[in-house]
Amino acid sequence: MKVKNKFLELMSWEIRDNWAFPILEIIIALAIVQTLPHITLYHDYYSTGMSLGGIWTAFFTKTFFVLVLSTAIVFGRSFGESIEKRKLVVLLSYPVSRARLFLAKYLTNLLMLFLVFGSALLVEGTSLFLFDGVVPPVAWGFTFLILLFEVFFMGSLMTFLTLATRRFGLPVLVFLVYMFGVQYWIYPNDMPLSALRLDVMTWRSAYYLETWYHNTLGRGHSGTDFTDANFVTALTFMLGCGLVLFLVSLIIMRRMDLD
Repeated sequence: MKVKNKFLELMSWEIRDNWAFPILEIIIALAIVQTLPHITLYHDYYSTGMSLGGIWTAFFTKTFFVLVLSTAIVFGRSFGESIEKRKLVVLLSYPVSRARLFLAKYLTNLLMLFLVFGSALLVEGTSLFLFDGVVPPVAWGFTFLILLFEVFFMGSLMTFLTLATRRFGLPVLVFLVYMFGVQYWIYPNDMPLSALRLDVMTWRSAYYLETWYHNTLGRGHSGTDFTDANFVTALTFMLGCGLVLFLVSLIIMRRMDLD
C-alpha cells in the first residue's frame, strides 16, 4: 500500500509541477480553439453523412499542431528541464527507484494529454455526430484508441530525445522538425513511408476501423482506399516504434549519470 501511495504521490507532484498554471490552461484553450470552429461550420455537412472520412479528418488534422507542441513542451519539461535543473536528483533522494520515477512522470503526462485531447474529441463527437446517428458510438471508441496510440508514440519519442541528450531545447527542436517536416517530405499516399505521417495515418486508421465495423455488422458496404497492409503498417509504426522508444528511454533513465 505504501508503494502504491508513493507512486500516486509522485504522479500528483508531477501534475503540480509540470501542469501548473498556465500550461494546462493554454493547452485546453488551444484545443478548444482548434475544435469548436470546425464543429460550428461543418455540422450540417458531416451530419448528412456525405463524408465519413471527413469526420476523422476534422479532429486529427485540426488538433495535430496543438498536440505536437503540447507533447514537446510537457515531456520536454518533465524530463529534459528536470535534468538541467537537477530536479531528478532531488526526487531520487526521496528515496524512489529510477524506474518508478520514470513511470510516474511518463504515465502522468501521457494520461493528462490523452484526457485533454480526448475531451476535445468527446465534445466534437457529441456535438457533431454522436446523437445524429451518423457514426455508432462503438466506432467512436476506435477513434479514442487511435488517439491514445498517437499520444503514446509522440510521448515516447519526445522522452527518448530528452533523455538521450539530457537537454530541453535541442530535443524540442528535433521533435518539431521531425513531426512537421515529414508533412512536406512525404506524400500522403506514398506507402509505406506515409506511415511516418501521423497527421494522415491517424484519421485514416480511424476511418479504416469504422469501415470494418460498419461492414462487419452487415449494414451495407462501405469502402476505403486504406488497405489492410496500410493499416497494419501504421499501427505497427505507432505501437512498435513507440514501445521501443519507451523501453530504450527507461534503460537510459536507469543507467544515466546525473552527477
